[in-house]
Amino acid sequence: MDFKVIFRDTFLDDLKRVVRSIAAHNPAAARKLGELIIAASESLSFFPERHPRVRQRPGIRRFIVKKYFKVFYRVYRESMTVEILRCWDGRRGTEPLILEEENQKY
Repeated sequence: MDFKVIFRDTFLDDLKRVVRSIAAHNPAAARKLGELIIAASESLSFFPERHPRVRQRPGIRRFIVKKYFKVFYRVYRESMTVEILRCWDGRRGTEPLILEEENQKY
């Protein structure tokens, strides 16, 4: 059974920011990283609970791409949906804000 993967605007904005910052130095690497993050996110359509939960945020899971880039997401089993919430450059030293208003039931 495949889950439907939905990308939140916050994730898309974060991804653009990450890709733009890398593209300033290496456009090819930036494009490759962006494609890798999207592909890894889309792969959550199969077995989305394979990544660990975030201790401080029940219901939120995360995976890491290329050592530094954290992708945060939520799984809705009832509707077979995965909501991709944020993409964060771990080198920034802080975690992204995931607001309760971002909670949408699919």
